[in-house]
Amino acid sequence: MLGPVDHVGYLTDDLDAALDRLRGLFGMALARPVDLPQYSLTGVFLGAGSGVVEVFTFTDPALLAERLPRPGLAFDHAAHEVADIEAVAQALSGSGVRFSGPDRRGEITEPVVLGGVRHLWTIPETCAGQSLQLMQR
Repeated sequence: MLGPVDHVGYLTDDLDAALDRLRGLFGMALARPVDLPQYSLTGVFLGAGSGVVEVFTFTDPALLAERLPRPGLAFDHAAHEVADIEAVAQALSGSGVRFSGPDRRGEITEPVVLGGVRHLWTIPETCAGQSLQLMQR
């Protein structure tokens, strides 16, 4: 059902410090920025090919405080490529999994299209405590 991991995402309250720390630890180059103002999200992808890391933050302080209960850097999600996002969503929904956008501000039932890629994020409380990002290119 789930395909290969596309990237893992880390949430931080200090993007510059987190980037310095992760780049120093893992020697990963900056790959590309991500800026999604409609979701109050900004960040950077590190690395290329397999092993890509997304480091991001929310510009909305209330949203950041809700998603990152203590200051620093925390694992947020794993993103998997899928061949058929509707089929995977239907199968997961049958097990009680629900979906949101990247900000988790509300439940959604249809994929979000960002950069020509279709996405869904699982709501952790409905998915064994994990947030998975499903991506169909």
